[in-house]
Amino acid sequence: MPPRLAFAGSPRSVSPWLLHAISRIGIFEAICGEDAEREITRFQARWAFESDLSAMLKEAEPDGVILACAPSERSRLIKECLTAGAGVLAIGAPGTMAACKRLAVFAKLAGRFVLSAPAIRFSPSLLMARRLIDSGKLGMPVSVSLNSTRRSSTPDSADSGPMSFDQIFEAVDLVHHLTGSIQRGFAMTHPDGAMVVSASAGNQVPVSMVFHANGASDAVGIELEIRASDGTRLRIGRDGGLICANGPQVSASRQVTLAEVEPLQELGYEGLTAEFRRHLEAGRSSLGLIGPVMEVTAGTEAILASAAKGRAVTPKIPSAESRDAAKQDVAGKLEIAG
Repeated sequence: MPPRLAFAGSPRSVSPWLLHAISRIGIFEAICGEDAEREITRFQARWAFESDLSAMLKEAEPDGVILACAPSERSRLIKECLTAGAGVLAIGAPGTMAACKRLAVFAKLAGRFVLSAPAIRFSPSLLMARRLIDSGKLGMPVSVSLNSTRRSSTPDSADSGPMSFDQIFEAVDLVHHLTGSIQRGFAMTHPDGAMVVSASAGNQVPVSMVFHANGASDAVGIELEIRASDGTRLRIGRDGGLICANGPQVSASRQVTLAEVEPLQELGYEGLTAEFRRHLEAGRSSLGLIGPVMEVTAGTEAILASAAKGRAVTPKIPSAESRDAAKQDVAGKLEIAG
């Protein structure tokens, strides 16, 4: 039987293609959030709840919740969904490193999971780039350049720094996916809402990232370039096109034509929601935080800390001992609450 799914948050805060993707992978039981009554017809959901998550979880009983909310509320609402027995797809980072450690333990004890990954990681061009690296056609990466531009993006909170945590989280996740974790980073901010980052990733690959919080509408998106030791260059444009070439010799290419593109697939929402369904169907074999969320969050926090301190910062990834301590702490609190 297809999983029962719900969306919690304002539908206007996410791409409409994400909501269309939900109905393709399961039964779209409910929308909980602003304008829910108006949006259930558009996205073929069964029930509407006006910002009452507790009522939605109790009455709709979803197997999984796609959660889009302010970062300051995210950790608390994720716990509420886990407590109700629902797996969670968090749009954006689940929280700070401290929050992630608690959520990882909480999800395992609840017998559920939290998936947090940017949709673009599942786009055709990013998947192709990963295959080219794995096959050796690209060669050994020796540098990565990434440019991330958003429109009217603002810091998530007063203490998150000059740039959106989620915007940096998305970029760091892509770097991790292609070349490995951020090992060390130095960030500089500019008054016009830009941030420049110089970092190193797995195997000491130099990484250059430029973030624009409020770019022009025709510049919104991500541009990525990877150079290999043999001179091969892989480039992904904002339109999703890809070319992998060494001089005039092209080993792989992908062109995107607006007339032929399938937005659900091109933007990565089809792959992201399919991954969510896969973990829902896996049951108790998929527990805790799914994927490299800890490493990506640590890299994101290091970049923001560097921008605040004016010096290079090394990510602080929790050791096995600290994770065990967090597990005991959370378990103890649950016993007291019980």
